Amino acid sequence: MGLFSMKKDSDALRQLKAELLQDYEFIKFNAQKNTVMTERVAYSIDKDEYLYAALGYTLHNLYNAFEGYFLRIAKFFENNIEQLTWHKALLDRMTLHIEGIRPALIDLDMSYRIEEHMRFRHVFRNIYKTPLVPAKVELANQAAQHIVEDFKPYHERFIAFIDKLIAEVDGEEM
Repeated sequence: MGLFSMKKDSDALRQLKAELLQDYEFIKFNAQKNTVMTERVAYSIDKDEYLYAALGYTLHNLYNAFEGYFLRIAKFFENNIEQLTWHKALLDRMTLHIEGIRPALIDLDMSYRIEEHMRFRHVFRNIYKTPLVPAKVELANQAAQHIVEDFKPYHERFIAFIDKLIAEVDGEEM
């Protein structure tokens, strides 16, 4: 019996898989909202702060959807999250292959793209006395383009890893 199978049973793995599949749908849903707002910005004659605020809102939600996916993996496999700078630590952790526990979810290139959203989300959430800078929203939005399609192979590979664990655990339970 492997290290993993002593800790988790196949029902918990099936639940994790279902949750990640649902999280991925939520990522796609938020990416679609971002696409709609990106088109509105592109075709709008009056590009005011409110239009960019709406675009920023879609980027904020898209990052949160990714972060929820990552947090679910970290809690399930590693069962701990550092409190100080945990957003960055969580993203960094998704690039790690943790021997005997789980493979890396994403590579550094994908991490950098998602980190651009993380930084933007931090600024967006904390804007109180400074104006929203359209160029910064546009920069963060560029990182969002095609991110769901680019994330899909990582998602599929991780789901296949979970399927393999389920098969291993079910085989050991017989």
